[in-house]
Amino acid sequence: MNTDDRIFTNDHCTGCNRCITACTVPEANIAVLENDKNKIYVDGTKCINCAMCIKACPHGARDYNDDTTLFFDRLAQGKEISLIVAPAIRSNFLDYEKLLGLFRKLGVKNIYDTSFGADICTWAYLTYIQQNNATGMVSQPCPAVVNYIEKHEPELIPKLAPLHSPAMCCAVYMKKYKKIPGEYAFLSPCIAKKDEFTDKNTGNLVQYNVTYQKLVEELKRRGLDYKSCAPSGFDNDKHELGCLYPMPGGLKVNVLKAVPNAWVYQVEGQPEVKHFLNSYDKVPASQQPLLVDILNCPYGCNMGTGALCTDEDGMQASRAMYEAEQACANQLAVPEKKALFKKQQQHIPQQNTNLKLGDFIRHYDKNKAVGEIPVTPQDIEAAYASLHKTTEADRHIDCCSCGFTTCREMALALAKGINHPGNCVEYHKSILRNRQQEIGDMLEKQNQMSAVLSENVGTIIDSISQSSTQADQTVQQVSIINEEIDGVQEIAGKMQNTVDLLRNQINEYVKLGSQIVSISLQTKLLSMNASIEASHAGDLGKGFSVVATEMKRLSDQSAESANQILNSNNNVLPVLDEATSFSEDLNAKTQTISSNTQTILEAVQQISQSEQGIVETASRLQNDSAPSSN
Repeated sequence: MNTDDRIFTNDHCTGCNRCITACTVPEANIAVLENDKNKIYVDGTKCINCAMCIKACPHGARDYNDDTTLFFDRLAQGKEISLIVAPAIRSNFLDYEKLLGLFRKLGVKNIYDTSFGADICTWAYLTYIQQNNATGMVSQPCPAVVNYIEKHEPELIPKLAPLHSPAMCCAVYMKKYKKIPGEYAFLSPCIAKKDEFTDKNTGNLVQYNVTYQKLVEELKRRGLDYKSCAPSGFDNDKHELGCLYPMPGGLKVNVLKAVPNAWVYQVEGQPEVKHFLNSYDKVPASQQPLLVDILNCPYGCNMGTGALCTDEDGMQASRAMYEAEQACANQLAVPEKKALFKKQQQHIPQQNTNLKLGDFIRHYDKNKAVGEIPVTPQDIEAAYASLHKTTEADRHIDCCSCGFTTCREMALALAKGINHPGNCVEYHKSILRNRQQEIGDMLEKQNQMSAVLSENVGTIIDSISQSSTQADQTVQQVSIINEEIDGVQEIAGKMQNTVDLLRNQINEYVKLGSQIVSISLQTKLLSMNASIEASHAGDLGKGFSVVATEMKRLSDQSAESANQILNSNNNVLPVLDEATSFSEDLNAKTQTISSNTQTILEAVQQISQSEQGIVETASRLQNDSAPSSN
């Protein structure tokens, strides 16, 4: 943000371009992109400080500099400063005498009413016209008009009245004729007055331009309340109708008072002022008026660029001017009050003989002319191309959204490097149209890809459906296997029970065989004892001996049979142990198989459920990816 220029852009700028639309000099605005946002800055070398942009901006994004703060600082430091007060103070401060009282209290000793200087200014105009037989002069009390001519219409400088403004006439009078020392400050309704005071051709007589708007802000900031101060007046001689200068045609009224039949052409407000000046040099001298009374502001200085009054305060300003005019009329009616003007035969009033016209002459600087930035037809064509304006229809949309009246003006600004394509709405529309075409092409490609995707998804669905069917069959088969394994487990359990029963029975046989062997041994012992006893009995014992022999034979046979049974049982038991181990292994394996088949069954069921979810998702995807009909 550059605040060095008289008028500058602050941080409130939204890039709405209204300042460009309102500006008297379009080249005074430079539109740039900052952080992808449009912002319009002021080129102080081109700006004439007409402040039309300040008035037009709805965001308060344009502000201006003056000398108000510096003036109060210097006054507080004890600097000797005299005040020159613009006549518009009557309409902007209805109790302005109290305001003057505050300045007296702050140390200001001399306070002059510019109305007095305006009377001198009128005298100077009419005297110069009479002495030089001049016609067609453009008045110069308005510094914004002077700025425009010097910077942008330098060929009109010869027509610009070579005389000081009322404020400068007052300053010259105070310094040269009244010998008032110190610095001068102008209490002002105009931002551009500072340009006049700093011009090398005005002698640096006025050091401070204190505008009404900034004055009120500064008083508030410093806690100064002028309404409580005692009223005070001016120190200058009485004035005539110079107090009417702030109103439209104020100079005209003063001239016609002295020269009733004079033709004074009146122009106020932008862009009328600009249009008039752009064509005035083409008007033949024989068709030009005696004088052009021209003001930048449409309602005059009462509602100037630095004034408090706005367009809505027209009646207030008119009443203030009316009362000032009536006060002058009453004053001049008093015999002892001498008029400033004395009519001559030529109806050209002459000022008091102690005033010299040469003291109120000023000059202008042709070197201030800036001219337009040069561009070639090729530059303009390139600008149109960058705006995507290739046809005559494109180049005559003239929507004004860029701030310019025509597309050509925008192309010129672009060619001059003071604007950018992004500030053109139609440029963005063309980009959007291109984007729409690109999006349409992308949608077409997407539809084609969607068709392929839909087809592929259909294939996926079919494959997954087949896989799901196979999974269902697998589930059924695994279920059957699981059931059969359950049957095998049941048979293995029964076999285990049978083997255990058989083992128990064989163990019983082993016990019986062992008992038989034991009994045969005992029988054999008995037979041996019987044989011994029979031998002792001799012949009597022969029969008993036969029985003993037979018992021994039966005992041996029983022992042999029992031993065979034991041997057979001993051979059978390992086989039963092996059968038991096999049965246990079979049972364990069938349990493992059963557990595994259950796991497989659950996994297949989960796969089946997942595949079903995939099928549903794929079906939705197929529907969503169906080519669009639009």
